[in-house]
Amino acid sequence: MKISKRNIYLIFTTFYIYFIMALFESSRGNFIPFFIDEFNTNNTTISFILSLNTVGCVIGSFAGGHLCEKFGHKFVFISGSIISTAAIFMAPFISNIYLLGLFYFIFGIGRSSLSVSVDSIVPVLSIGFEVILMNITHFMYGLGSFAGQSIYGKLLFNGISWRSIYLYLGIFFIVSIIFTLFMKIPNMKIIQEHQAIQRKELYKNPIIFLFMLAVSLQIMTEAVVNTWFINYIRTSYALNPADAAIYASIFFLLFATGRLAGGFIVNKLGDAKGLRIFLLSAALCIFFGLILKRSGLFLISISGFFISIGFPTLMVLVNKTFKQNASFAIGLITTIGNIIFVLLFNLSGFLNDLIGTYLSFFMAPAALIGSFIVITVISKKANLN
Repeated sequence: MKISKRNIYLIFTTFYIYFIMALFESSRGNFIPFFIDEFNTNNTTISFILSLNTVGCVIGSFAGGHLCEKFGHKFVFISGSIISTAAIFMAPFISNIYLLGLFYFIFGIGRSSLSVSVDSIVPVLSIGFEVILMNITHFMYGLGSFAGQSIYGKLLFNGISWRSIYLYLGIFFIVSIIFTLFMKIPNMKIIQEHQAIQRKELYKNPIIFLFMLAVSLQIMTEAVVNTWFINYIRTSYALNPADAAIYASIFFLLFATGRLAGGFIVNKLGDAKGLRIFLLSAALCIFFGLILKRSGLFLISISGFFISIGFPTLMVLVNKTFKQNASFAIGLITTIGNIIFVLLFNLSGFLNDLIGTYLSFFMAPAALIGSFIVITVISKKANLN
């Protein structure tokens, strides 16, 4: 497992980008009550405003993948960092709900451009241990989320406004621009005369549509547990917020641990085989956790370890399958995957109201089993181990 010296700086920069990205995104839960009070609005409006961030992410994913192919990764790293930084420095000028929506929309574009760049370049820097480095990279996101949650509550309690906090974050993003300016990207150019043909073949390849479905189901699983787990616990078993949070904390702790350690396990098992084992393990944990009801809450928490490696490993498999158009493929897959996810996630909210939190939570193991089946089909068609 060797990494050339020139790539160490590149890897450090990708770690830093994912860390500060999480610092920003973990702030929203803390700031929402302040948004509602200051802008005299409600949760429904705030949900719509935050969905504009997803719209920006969809645009950033697609555009980022295309621009990586056309102008190179360094261009997208720099432009993504500039766009994200510019969005953050809008914070002092946000005087109404419309500007808040624009703020999140612009950041979503920059954030997803960076994400596509990182996810498509990390495997190139780590031939032979792609899953390990990809999962460590995504672990930095989990670490940033944990750090953000620990810091923001204290800052807000001490009277520091959300606008000021965003300005402080802006300093970290300025540093990201500086870091990206000095990046030296390995040669990943594609022969131009073959590029158009390869793109057409990419659209005709049924495997890319299977990856879209797998990604959407993986994102769906994470979102269902992240969003509805505590609600399920409190609604079904009348636990107080502190007791319910214990199970959620265990889930997120194991999720972060899985991002760090799970990649080593998957690397030993084989990427596709390891992913299938982890998906099935997670599905069984959640399914039997639901069957056991209150006694099974800890089993659902344990699923965090197995769920954690899903998305990073999928990105590695995309890179292996579409080697010549990896950046464009990742952008296209995550774009469509996010659109499908939005539809599925709205369905989960509707089912929560229609059939209750307990039955609707079965969407999580169902999505995992669906992803397991799709990955199995992909493995056979693409001859992935």
